[in-house]
Amino acid sequence: MNTLKGTIVSIKQSDNLQLIFIDVEGHLFSSLVIASDENRLEVSMDVHLLFKETEVTLATTSSVVSERNAFCSKITHIENGKLLANITLDFLGNNINAIITKGALHGLKCKIGDEFLWVVKANEVTLQNK
Repeated sequence: MNTLKGTIVSIKQSDNLQLIFIDVEGHLFSSLVIASDENRLEVSMDVHLLFKETEVTLATTSSVVSERNAFCSKITHIENGKLLANITLDFLGNNINAIITKGALHGLKCKIGDEFLWVVKANEVTLQNK
């Protein structure tokens, strides 16, 4: 599980759906959540952002994507399996892991030290109170 620390800077709401904007060391992330009285989120609250390795997509740095959560980082480690590869990227000193197929790994020509765009959809980011 990927984990980042951040602070909620803005909340937009429509009915029970909330779009939460979180600052992670100057980078703006978004999370789409269902509002709940049990897990009340507020501006200025410190939270952990959690998202699965299987929900992280890689793209070339020149790619144009519609997702807000798209950031450039360098590959620091590649672990090859028979079918899948676990790619580790350095994002502000945090390891972000992406699990992709070996075909995608070879198609993108991923190498340690290369910079790639990594993307995670807002509805795949879970927030946890610190």
